[in-house]
Amino acid sequence: MWTQKFWKDAVERAIRTMVQIAIATLTAQKTGLLEADWTAALSTVGMAGLLSLVTSVLSQLPNPDGSASFIQTCERPDCPRRRGAGTSAAATQLPNP
Repeated sequence: MWTQKFWKDAVERAIRTMVQIAIATLTAQKTGLLEADWTAALSTVGMAGLLSLVTSVLSQLPNPDGSASFIQTCERPDCPRRRGAGTSAAATQLPNP
């Protein structure tokens, strides 16, 4: 969590979330840019960005690879395994009918 990579990932994710929420809010209001309730829209966008950053920080807890993602990206054989990650792909595949 204390790496530059982590915060770069987290901020990128927060900005994408904020843009998506801004578009969704304006679309849901069915108004133009001049008629929109910007106070409510910016409040919603800010909350989404904050929640995105909190999610990134919390995702660091089970993920030792230094990223802001819940998904473990470490490919080295000596990486700590998360619960359930020790099963092989063959064991988890469904049989062909």
